[in-house]
Amino acid sequence: MVMFKKMTFTLVCLFLLINVNAHVFRSWEAALDDRYNVHYIQITYAGMDSIPDILDEFPNLEELNLSNNRILHLPTSLFRCKKLKKLNLLKNKISIIPESIGRLQMLEELSLSYNDISMLPDSICYLQSLKTLTLNGNRLDTINTCINQLQKLTTLRINGNQLKHLPDEISKLKKLDFLDASNNYLQTLPENIGTLSNLRFLYVNINRLHHMPTSIEKCTKLQELDVVRSGIMKLPDGLGNIRALENVYIDERTIPFYENPAFRFRQVIQVIRGNDMLYRPSQNP
Repeated sequence: MVMFKKMTFTLVCLFLLINVNAHVFRSWEAALDDRYNVHYIQITYAGMDSIPDILDEFPNLEELNLSNNRILHLPTSLFRCKKLKKLNLLKNKISIIPESIGRLQMLEELSLSYNDISMLPDSICYLQSLKTLTLNGNRLDTINTCINQLQKLTTLRINGNQLKHLPDEISKLKKLDFLDASNNYLQTLPENIGTLSNLRFLYVNINRLHHMPTSIEKCTKLQELDVVRSGIMKLPDGLGNIRALENVYIDERTIPFYENPAFRFRQVIQVIRGNDMLYRPSQNP
């Protein structure tokens, strides 16, 4: 009986997997042949340098993955995809994001990492449904101050850019859970960063910071903090009172906070030496 149940479960899983894969369109031709049933298009590692201006031919398109290509420009038809929820343009050669991106009102996830983007249009702040914004490895030197309008944003990845400051408005993102601003040129963090009441993961390693704002102690849900080679010389002692805090990564120059005896078995402060490159699980390949 137990064996029968296991076999049944396995068959159901295989059926679901096959069924899901059957709805992933991997060529424009296949998609055009069944345009009203197209929900997910994935064309990756195809050497594409342009996207055919036909995306509005798929009225039910919800997910578009064109990562790892050579795309230079975005077609106007993209911004008429009213049901689009996920857009992945990772590792292309895009330099300009049109103002029209603000029309994608259903968009929840947007990945523009590892392109050649130096600025974002303010219309990106019109994406009221956006939950995840990934901009790693571009040439951004500023983040739009209107970012506080993205009130559903939970994940912001902006590492590997040319940022010197983060706008104070970031502290108004009440649902922000994950902020990775590592590998930049940050000199300061918003002094009111403590208003990020839902923040659990904060990575500001490899920057040029002068200090960590004392308001960080108000981030009572903070679980993981990375300040390795960030420039921060002393961590606020208030961090020791955060019950949720588990992992803190510092380098040998950083003076840690005084440990709270009540949380000494929960909080782990790990000193990272110069040769330690991969030390957080989230960094591992």
